[in-house]
Amino acid sequence: MGNTWVIDLQHFLAPTGALADMPSQARLLAEYFASIVVDATTNIDDLPTVRCRRRPGHRRCNGVVMSYPTCDEQDSIYWCCPVCNDNGVIRGWQNTLWDGFADEEMNAS
Repeated sequence: MGNTWVIDLQHFLAPTGALADMPSQARLLAEYFASIVVDATTNIDDLPTVRCRRRPGHRRCNGVVMSYPTCDEQDSIYWCCPVCNDNGVIRGWQNTLWDGFADEEMNAS
């Protein structure tokens, strides 16, 4: 059984918008969530690319994270590993450095 993560990406950010200074384990986790945001907002028509980070039984899960943005009131990104069932929701990702939709809007202008 996987973990369920409820994340607000803003909690990991410095005032500049980059990842804040934090211990290495926390930074790796923040980078993982940011990579899910990139995958969900830039690779809409492509196969997912983010490998699962979980290590059930001390062996790396061989799953690839499925992620998709929603149009709910918080514009959440839901994600799940179909192999180990690690899953979660990411909020607060809009207009961050990892928001691929923001890049599309800027290129359209």
